[in-house]
Amino acid sequence: MKRSEVIKILNETYSVNAEYLWEGETHAVFRHPTSNKWFGIIMEVKKKNLHIEGFENSDEMEDVMNVKANPIFIEDMLHEETFLPAYHMNKKYWISIRLELVTEDILKKLIDESWNLVKPKIKKNA
Repeated sequence: MKRSEVIKILNETYSVNAEYLWEGETHAVFRHPTSNKWFGIIMEVKKKNLHIEGFENSDEMEDVMNVKANPIFIEDMLHEETFLPAYHMNKKYWISIRLELVTEDILKKLIDESWNLVKPKIKKNA
């Protein structure tokens, strides 16, 4: 999927806009409007920095999206080439998705899970 397609899905589904927090960077951050916590970030990263096999000496760029995920499933996801250990995030709770390889359905499910993981928790009265 293309970055622009993902941003459109996020805007239409969750009514959020990309935030560009760092001057001169293409990193787009997405926050849950109630908790203000990040549920996703899209970054353009050199493939060699993502440790993609065969690109160790390459300056070729790739868009990835980091989302929060259930740690139970992250280890299994890393067996697929579509997913990488989270770039610049806590690798126990976040995963990087290679946008050029992921299907729209899988991406939407992972974004939805991340959205739900960062939304405020409902507290029960004791």
